[in-house]
Amino acid sequence: MRTPSLAAIVVLLIAGSLFVLVAIGGGSRSAPAPASSSAPPAPAVSANGFALTSTAIELPDDAATYPPGPHADLVNQRCLSCHSASMGLAQPKLTAAQWQATVEKMRDTYKAPIGPGDVPAIVDYFTTLQGTAATPAQ
Repeated sequence: MRTPSLAAIVVLLIAGSLFVLVAIGGGSRSAPAPASSSAPPAPAVSANGFALTSTAIELPDDAATYPPGPHADLVNQRCLSCHSASMGLAQPKLTAAQWQATVEKMRDTYKAPIGPGDVPAIVDYFTTLQGTAATPAQ
């Protein structure tokens, strides 16, 4: 028995996918009613009762940096590589030990570009900024 070629398998997968899409969209001939809003309608593409609609979202200003303070340059270099300053600044007040655990989690679990020697400076920045400065647990 001869094994099917890669091209034959790809053609069968594409044909099967198209069949499923047509079967899913073939049940209803009317598109769902758009939600009422004062914004102009978003562009849509529809076929066989299946509609794809574009939408717009507003993202936070990614050019924002952390406010000036001791070690702000280091915090901007290390923390902005993964998330916005507005996200970091929206955190609840944490103790130095809690900030240390958070920064170490960012480094160890999420592989943030934070060296072990950077942790105390980053913790100091956030605790000073939040008014919770104290010596972190070592």
